[in-house]
Amino acid sequence: MFPSLTSSFVLRWRALSPNLRGILWVGLSGVLFALLNVCTLIPAQHLNSYVMSFLRYFFGSLFLLPIVLRRGLYGSLRTNRLALHVSRGALHTAGMFLWFIGLPLTTLASVTALGFTGPIFITIGAALFLGEDVRLRRWIAVLVGFAGAMIIIRPGVGDIGIGALCILASTPIFSASNLISKALARTDSANTIVIWQNITIVMFAAPVALWFWETPAWADILWFVAAGLCGTLGHLSQQNGYQLADITLLQPIGFLSLLWNALLGFVLFSQQPDIWTFVGAAVIFSSAMYISHREAVRRARIKSATATPGSTG
Repeated sequence: MFPSLTSSFVLRWRALSPNLRGILWVGLSGVLFALLNVCTLIPAQHLNSYVMSFLRYFFGSLFLLPIVLRRGLYGSLRTNRLALHVSRGALHTAGMFLWFIGLPLTTLASVTALGFTGPIFITIGAALFLGEDVRLRRWIAVLVGFAGAMIIIRPGVGDIGIGALCILASTPIFSASNLISKALARTDSANTIVIWQNITIVMFAAPVALWFWETPAWADILWFVAAGLCGTLGHLSQQNGYQLADITLLQPIGFLSLLWNALLGFVLFSQQPDIWTFVGAAVIFSSAMYISHREAVRRARIKSATATPGSTG
């Protein structure tokens, strides 16, 4: 019975368009990352952020062992882009340190909302480091996005939260990491990318964690096991989505994570984000959507110009 049901599900799943499957994968990753936030927020109330970063990925690595055993060590780690994997791991580790510093100091809704600034930082990075021609309309969208972030942080209205600033600082780092993972997805499987991500982050985080070491309680260990499961499944789901659909198409799905995090924060931790968090999130998200749209238009023009000999674009 079960094999026939599984076979039927697989056939129906494969019958869906790649874009729809990508959207569903990324939608699932948003739920898993929201649960990851919950699992890490509890020990984050008393454990050092550097120890948190190490333990989160150490336990996440354990859930990758079945994949390594099934594919073999060589098959799991085989890549021609080792330097890119290591660079991504170093970047992601720095982002994780900042993120875990900010996590217990702000609401889950604010953490998620500030994460929407990713495309804004990608646009700035493309202009500064890749020499991309960014037109006036996209620069205006960048400024609008930062205005949305300021609505959430609201400098001048009470004390500026160090937690929100750390989350905001981690976002461009995670954006760079996601861009690298998207590039890696052209040649490496989702499993290989996530396995290398866990290995490199554990490697980079371990010395810092040992320097600031605090022994976790057994209850903390259970939360890290749950966080490792949610995080690993979340990254696998996200990476599968990246390989199936264009990142521009997947951008709107990220907004759903604000709802999951706000709901979980309210139900489990009595967090009550104010209306300005949602106003700022809407402004940031609108800006990010416009930037993603303009990027899609730019890529389409480049593709058309390349495919048409003699075209001036």
